[in-house]
Amino acid sequence: MADDLTQTIDSLVPEIASLRHELHEHPEIRFEEKWTSDRIARFLDTTGVPYKRGYAKGTGIVAELKGGAPGKTVLLRADMDALEIEEETGLPYASKIPNRMHACGHDGHSACMCGVVKTLAKHRDRIKGTVKFVFQPGEEEAAGGRYIVQEGVLDGVDAAFALHGWPTLPVGHIGIKSGAMLAGAGVFKIVIHGKGCHAADPGAGIDPIVVGSHIVTGFQTIVSRETNPWDAGVVSVTKFHAGSASNINPETAVLEGTYRSLNDTHHLRIEESMRRIAESIGIAMRARVDVHFSENRYPVLYNDPRMTDFVIQTGTKLFGEQNIMQFEVPYMGAEDFSYYLQKAPGAFVCLGVNPNADAPYPPLHSPRYNFGDSPIPVAIRLMSNLALRFLDSE
Repeated sequence: MADDLTQTIDSLVPEIASLRHELHEHPEIRFEEKWTSDRIARFLDTTGVPYKRGYAKGTGIVAELKGGAPGKTVLLRADMDALEIEEETGLPYASKIPNRMHACGHDGHSACMCGVVKTLAKHRDRIKGTVKFVFQPGEEEAAGGRYIVQEGVLDGVDAAFALHGWPTLPVGHIGIKSGAMLAGAGVFKIVIHGKGCHAADPGAGIDPIVVGSHIVTGFQTIVSRETNPWDAGVVSVTKFHAGSASNINPETAVLEGTYRSLNDTHHLRIEESMRRIAESIGIAMRARVDVHFSENRYPVLYNDPRMTDFVIQTGTKLFGEQNIMQFEVPYMGAEDFSYYLQKAPGAFVCLGVNPNADAPYPPLHSPRYNFGDSPIPVAIRLMSNLALRFLDSE
């Protein structure tokens, strides 16, 4: 079977690479992935695999391939959305849309999943059970995975798998960690209401920029001075907007950013500390401070130990033990596949995308990041075999 699959995959690689280039040229952000959804649907039409559209606020697609015999159900997920970044790769198929880019490689994830659909469709008679393929919108910041779960797509699923391009791993390698692998994450917005005045007479106003600066500094003490050193945490202020002229102290300032941790108790403790620090500094400096936390808080991504071992065994069989990396510590990035893993046992896998192991590769969310074509056959081979081997297992 493996040889037949490999031949099928090798024959599909040019078509999937071309599809990826198309997707890369047309990046769309959270829940706006209409062109992307239409293009994937047109590809699925060529496979004979039935699918339904309209999931997760409209652009999500779920395809379902039933095998020649009854059995379990395995789910494979790919995300579709892009980021609000101006591309700087210089690629011939670079983004055609200003301030939109597939800087996290979701073009590669979706294209490879299309390859998996077509591969398994050609080997339908060897499938014992059902494979669900999810093309999910809104992974970046919008928790599209939560809607997929709420809409019942995971009901009756026995295992779920997803992969993500990983720039620190060479092509041909995969990485994984059992248990907590990625952090839980939230997004915050803090609005500071001061009193505007002429910059030459600061005593006549309440400067929200100074208040905001103290809040930023105060936040840096949360992880270093308020939490147990063994409890990993991150608080990052990533936006600071205020003012419109060089000689006016503004009325308001806005801080935005993210906070992350590896367990819910620590997460709530960080939230409480952020609110206390921001509001107390506002009171001390005569400003009103409004603190907002997004409802789309991503849970900790937890890989089921048994499914993790299954991925390691599958990867070892396909690529060799030397190409399987077991991460020792979690990464503080976040992923909404965590919602899937709360509903069904499964695992999230990192796929090497660096074509040159001797040189660094642009990181995720960089304007120079590109998933590349060389990981495509590795991704299709891994996900196809995970589905087939799981459905064949007792």
